[in-house]
Amino acid sequence: MPSATNTRKAGPPAPPTGRGHRRAWWAAAAGLTAAVVVAAGVLSLTDNDAAPVPTTHTIVYEVTGPGGRAPEIRFAGEGTNSVEKAEAVGLPWRKELTIPAGPGLAVAQVMATNGQGESISCTITVDGHVVANNTAKGEYTTVSCSNMITPPARG
Repeated sequence: MPSATNTRKAGPPAPPTGRGHRRAWWAAAAGLTAAVVVAAGVLSLTDNDAAPVPTTHTIVYEVTGPGGRAPEIRFAGEGTNSVEKAEAVGLPWRKELTIPAGPGLAVAQVMATNGQGESISCTITVDGHVVANNTAKGEYTTVSCSNMITPPARG
């Protein structure tokens, strides 16, 4: 006669309690502390003269599509937290900006919505080099392109 088997799945293990729980917590804390100490040591070994040099970059945003119009285009205007908007834009659309980068990163980003066209595309060019290109197919879609601009290190 076949024996019955228990098909009930076991739940998750109970959390550790007592001394074992404290040992696990201290081990995790010690590991985290060691990681922080190692990271601080690596950072202290780096050359302080290698700080990023502020620079400016020419950014070109382009949006194209066979629909002829984009209801809305949003783009990063100054390379940081500035977002600008253009509404009811005829395609192709192009915007050229000069933005600073450094000592922190700068952001180049464009997003466009499609009307009744079959697709919409975006391209970002930084200093003459295409750094992002994307296409969204279908009516009423959204396309976006983005890129981080890192200032060069001194050296």
